[in-house]
Amino acid sequence: LAMPSKWRLFAILLASNLTASLGFDSEVFTLTILHTNDVHSHIEETSKYGGVCSEKDKNDSKCVGGVARIVTKVKELKAKYRGALFMNGGDFYQGTPYYTILKYHMVSTIIERNEV
Repeated sequence: LAMPSKWRLFAILLASNLTASLGFDSEVFTLTILHTNDVHSHIEETSKYGGVCSEKDKNDSKCVGGVARIVTKVKELKAKYRGALFMNGGDFYQGTPYYTILKYHMVSTIIERNEV
């Protein structure tokens, strides 16, 4: 019988907790998980309203998002926290003209080339 993924995760966490409490391994283990989701093809930085980030906004540090920011932060945190996992929860594709015109090709290429 296939176990639903949430129950499988619960079983793994329970087993690891029991193993730790039984004293099999006294070394402390820290798991760092970096997570994004709902990027919706916002490849470039935007204003806080989702529009084009103006030069004034850039100079005033009011721009948000963008793949370059994600990649930079993930690499920084992976260097700081050895073994950190980076996960994307989905909805990376449609949402901007990048996807509407180029479909999955551009987003897939960006993800693949940035190796985060």
